[in-house]
Amino acid sequence: MELKNREKEAAAAKSAISVRGMSLSTFLIRYNAIIILVLLVVVAASLSDLFLSRTNIFTLLRQQVPYLIIGMGMLMVVITGGIDLSVSSIAAVSSIMVAYSMTKWGLAAGGANTWATIAIGVGIGAVFGAVNGFLVAKLRMPAFIVTLATMYAGEGLAYIITKGNTLMLDNKSGGYADLVGFSTGTTMFGIPYAVIFAAVIVIIFYFVMKYTTFGRMVYAIGSNESAVQLAGINSKKHLFFVYLLSGILCGIAGVIITARSGNASALTAGVDYNMSTIAGVVIGGASLMGGEGKVVMTVIGVFIIAIIGNIMNLINLASYPQMVVKAAVIVLAVLLKSLSSKKHG
Repeated sequence: MELKNREKEAAAAKSAISVRGMSLSTFLIRYNAIIILVLLVVVAASLSDLFLSRTNIFTLLRQQVPYLIIGMGMLMVVITGGIDLSVSSIAAVSSIMVAYSMTKWGLAAGGANTWATIAIGVGIGAVFGAVNGFLVAKLRMPAFIVTLATMYAGEGLAYIITKGNTLMLDNKSGGYADLVGFSTGTTMFGIPYAVIFAAVIVIIFYFVMKYTTFGRMVYAIGSNESAVQLAGINSKKHLFFVYLLSGILCGIAGVIITARSGNASALTAGVDYNMSTIAGVVIGGASLMGGEGKVVMTVIGVFIIAIIGNIMNLINLASYPQMVVKAAVIVLAVLLKSLSSKKHG
């Protein structure tokens, strides 16, 4: 016990010395995402009095629920050295199937029917994830090509199912009350249930990636899959489950998208869940080469993208300049990541 305490003290002392000995440039590069987030909050608060208002903060948090959930799956995929371009399409089809099952299959009564519609939505996500996982992990096809194909397939299915129309939930049904009640409901402290749900998912994945064998295998596959295979570990199985989990998380996000709006549309496939979550993961310090990435930093990255959009909405700036600013932030984050890698190389 005494030896363990000494080891902990030595590690803490070493960490403290490392921080004290760090140059300003190294500090700025290493913690660039946190610094960018703090600066954005300061700028946003100075540009608009509404930014720090309770209403705006909770609206911002609600809006980021799908992005945070999808982002956890995207983080795992990127850590393995892959990419998932199909997340928006998967979320769209899942969202549509929730609404479709309620409006066309008579599952709108609430209670057990609501759980059935949720299972359908999440199940659709799981099917897409399993297809991606099988093609990438088992058949060794490039993740970019596979997920690009499923992105188009999902978008096509979304339009086929809806015929280009918006599926509106019956606002007098029990299912509508269940879903929208979850999305808009709050605790006695005013915290939205959906935000708490997203926070729970983030916490679960934090522990999974940091403390479980599966999490360690995900990092190992991204760092050196050949070494994992030589060690006698079935890397294909772990890689398959990474894409499966990503699909399931997209399915969950799809359910929440329908719950938030009370309708479903194929246009969801065109929402920037793909680019925003990839950007959030990269800005958070994950390497597109694989082997690097943290849950907490991904959350920070997602909120950096969100706050940029929120600032510009508050000052009534058009959406097109927002794209340019987001692109600049992504390039800056990747540049700082590259400089950090060179310093440690």
